Amino acid sequence: MRISEPREIASGLLLLTSGSGPLASNFYLVRSGPAWALVDCGWGGSAEPVHTAVERILGPGVKPEAIFLTHIHPDHSGAAGALARRWGIPVYAHQAELPMAAGRYVPARSMPLDRWITAPLMWSLPARARRRIEAMGDISDLVRPLPRTGEVPGLAGWVVVPTPGHTAGHVAYWHAGDGILITGDAVVTVNLNSFRGILLGLPDLSGPPWYTTWNMELAKDSVTRLAELGPRLLAPGHGQPLAFGVVPRLRALAAKEPKQRIAFRRRAAGAPGAV
Repeated sequence: MRISEPREIASGLLLLTSGSGPLASNFYLVRSGPAWALVDCGWGGSAEPVHTAVERILGPGVKPEAIFLTHIHPDHSGAAGALARRWGIPVYAHQAELPMAAGRYVPARSMPLDRWITAPLMWSLPARARRRIEAMGDISDLVRPLPRTGEVPGLAGWVVVPTPGHTAGHVAYWHAGDGILITGDAVVTVNLNSFRGILLGLPDLSGPPWYTTWNMELAKDSVTRLAELGPRLLAPGHGQPLAFGVVPRLRALAAKEPKQRIAFRRRAAGAPGAV
């Protein structure tokens, strides 16, 4: 899977993208003093290209100190197992995210796409094939809970901001000194809630895609929480960084009209009439 050329979007913050088109997802190399860390790491099939790209950036034999996940979904955490084992480094995620670390379907944490497609497809496979696929995504031996204090181990000045909704343990990473906010899928800058937006990659500040979101009401509340931080640079899990009018646009997104809130609720719940 193709990895984009790194782009420094702020001092000590490099953006890379795993995949292309509708499957593209962002991850970040973050510097703190002499140390580096990855925030998210892309699809499982991108592990080798990510390793090559990081070594080219940091130098031969130099490795990140850790991988910090915004959440456990295959486009953000898929390469974590292979990379962490190769580098011998820990993977961190929010405590509420840990039930997902074994790579198995967890009904209580599922989202519409799981219920409609992923779970039925997995259960249609022979048991041996299903176990093999689950084992490929299993990072339960590597993942550690993020500190409850909100600190990000090894990344001075960065804090964890809980942003549940897209997943139960979704988090953002916030550097108040520079106004930098790494949002994962809590907020994205490409419209993933319409077929046209997905296919064309249309720029649009948006909440997470409803079909891969665990609880849309909590996701809406998380947008409000992020707006209250007052970020100056938004580094999303999908789409391009946003550096103009960030706070007003986040507030506008959080204040979507009730009709749209109802539509999101119906879609997330799979109600009759959902698109």
